Amino acid sequence: MRILLVILTTIFSFSPIEASEVSAWFEKESNQFLEIISNNEGTESENYDKYKFFVNKNFAIKSIAYGLIGEKIINQSSENELSTYLNVFTDYLIKTIYKLANSNSSSSINLKDVDIKGDIYIIKSEISYKKSSANLYWKVINTGSSFKIIDVIVENTSYFVTKKSEFNKILRKNKNSLEALIKEIQKI
Repeated sequence: MRILLVILTTIFSFSPIEASEVSAWFEKESNQFLEIISNNEGTESENYDKYKFFVNKNFAIKSIAYGLIGEKIINQSSENELSTYLNVFTDYLIKTIYKLANSNSSSSINLKDVDIKGDIYIIKSEISYKKSSANLYWKVINTGSSFKIIDVIVENTSYFVTKKSEFNKILRKNKNSLEALIKEIQKI
């Protein structure tokens, strides 16, 4: 019984520290994201490069990309196909975020709560724009050297789940051809 109490005390004593670390990371990165959104200076290319840097720094791109196609597709694809897919998906994710962000908006993102479920931090936040607001949940992992976003849930709609469904439809329609999926993503 004493050993169980020591183990539980140890586990719960680290949770507030970890939640504090991920909260500090989130505050810093969300503020940087808002700065990128509200930046009206620079060329479109320079601003796009800022989004590119932000996404590469803060998203677990490979984990997301591979999770969307599944192990079966990964195992049947060549290294070259997987590399091409990863590059195309990275560009797609950057473009998606770039298009969604309104460069003239003056939004705010407020941290509401951090919950830890296994190895995943679920950060509840609220994004406000003018008089409207939306709840955002960020699923984040600790890679050891930094925190990385693995999913964003906006008003109960998961980016990962939505894209997985979309990609699976394309794959099923094309007999699990990663090459076909790559071509479809490039069209978007």
